[in-house]
Amino acid sequence: MNHFGLDLGGTKISAIALDEKGNELARTRQPTPKNYKEIVAHCVSLVREMEKQAPGEFTLGVGSPGVIDRAAGQVNFSPNIPDMKGKFLARDLEKSLGTCVQLANDAVCFALSESADGAAAGLHRVYGIILGTGVGGALAENGHYVPGPNTLFEWGHITLPWLDEKDMPMPRCACGRLGCIEAYLSGRSLHNQLSESIGRDITNDELNALLAKRVPGVMDVTNNYVRRLAKALAMLITILDPDALVLGGGVSNLDMLYEDMVRRAGKYMVVPGIKTKILKAKFGDDSGLRGAAWLGSK
Repeated sequence: MNHFGLDLGGTKISAIALDEKGNELARTRQPTPKNYKEIVAHCVSLVREMEKQAPGEFTLGVGSPGVIDRAAGQVNFSPNIPDMKGKFLARDLEKSLGTCVQLANDAVCFALSESADGAAAGLHRVYGIILGTGVGGALAENGHYVPGPNTLFEWGHITLPWLDEKDMPMPRCACGRLGCIEAYLSGRSLHNQLSESIGRDITNDELNALLAKRVPGVMDVTNNYVRRLAKALAMLITILDPDALVLGGGVSNLDMLYEDMVRRAGKYMVVPGIKTKILKAKFGDDSGLRGAAWLGSK
């Protein structure tokens, strides 16, 4: 049995085929249309192309950003593809393809990928964290996603814990509330603060280089970011007691995030000696796509 995955992004729809051991058999992609009917048609076309490259029986999983009702196979909200809002994507694909389709948001796919055969393979309880344009996350256990009745796990929209004077004034989040973790820890927030500090925009690669040189304005902003991330991770560890937290998304490529983070997070916890591992995603930008493929198999 092969496992096909589709990853719906704002600019492209990517497809991958994996075998039972996670070996990549095929890969392709198409631009993302703005019209929902065209999106469905492109997804069907990609699956048919994958069937040619990796023939045989297959499962199919689809990952999409936004709020997803997995039980209904419905996209409740999609920030990058507005026309998908309220659409029953899984059902519509099933009608066209004649096969069962599993639908989940991109954070779920990421957590599943890194738990199944990624950085946290073999560990029991894993929380996958996306630090990108927004902040998302999902819980997996033994390589399987752990769903809840509200389809949320929106940890990015909890107020940053252990606030102090350095965290004031509380920034307004895109959701409209003040002080959300996402408002402090998203890639957009980090780069806005860096731009204000050094007077220009920089890439994540440039940021790593400037950190290596210990440029003062860059160090100040990034140290603040790491301090806040430690608080947020300490909260997750306290509540979930996971074996590992796996970081993904553009910001996760910053080497500084992994330097002494367990000790930093431990400062905010009652019980000393954290055993939770804080890991960088094994598959990088491919994690969500691979997780979509595993979604259909789980």
